[in-house]
Amino acid sequence: MNYKSLNQLYSEHEGKISDKWSLYLAEYDRIFTEYRNKPISMLEVGIQNGGSLEIWAKYFSHGEKFVGCDINSDCSLLQYNDPRIAVVIGDVNSDSVRDEILQHCQEYDIVIDDGSHISSDIIKTFAKYFPNIMDGGV
Repeated sequence: MNYKSLNQLYSEHEGKISDKWSLYLAEYDRIFTEYRNKPISMLEVGIQNGGSLEIWAKYFSHGEKFVGCDINSDCSLLQYNDPRIAVVIGDVNSDSVRDEILQHCQEYDIVIDDGSHISSDIIKTFAKYFPNIMDGGV
């Protein structure tokens, strides 16, 4: 099947804003290609304006769940027509937010941390969610 690249989907996207750096798009495409046709679940930490969740849902057309988490309460205003997309508000490293994220899906095929970009936060998130990455996940 001939799929559009992530860069194509990103450039054609209308709706909620996504501001991923183009350098990331090629790497995401390379890393995620083998997952495109699978019923994946994804957790994205740091969704800002929410557009990336819409793009991921297009990119992974067979995906089953896309959960975004952001500490910014403004993200609670984001509305999606796609029932596969959910948003959790709060600090991804708090136990209550982790519980809420895991209510959506107990294990994830893909976890992207695009949150605070602070090393100590990244390490905490990795340690907290690595046990919930499926075998073969990334």
